Amino acid sequence: MPNCPRCQKPVYFAERVTSIGFDWHRPCLRCENEACKKTLAAGSHSEREGKPYCNRCYGAMFGPRGYGHGGVESHTFHQGQTTGQKRVSQSLCVSDWSKVLVIKKL
Repeated sequence: MPNCPRCQKPVYFAERVTSIGFDWHRPCLRCENEACKKTLAAGSHSEREGKPYCNRCYGAMFGPRGYGHGGVESHTFHQGQTTGQKRVSQSLCVSDWSKVLVIKKL
């Protein structure tokens, strides 16, 4: 029976989540960023040096650097609840405003 890489306790079949080549307890598979610790689902996260990270933390910590790239400020999502419109804004390159992508779905 394999041991969980986080708590080192045995992982039984009924509680097993397989990710990054290891079997984890569901609550043990969480983001390695101390400020986040979000519980992750198998296959929907990133990995660096054998450690799991949520996609947002991975991008902020290991993604491209610079204003508008990487961190939390680089993606803004809006939903218009009253009209049913959905709008997604993503700043691709803040120094060149011609590359700002805006998608409207009616």
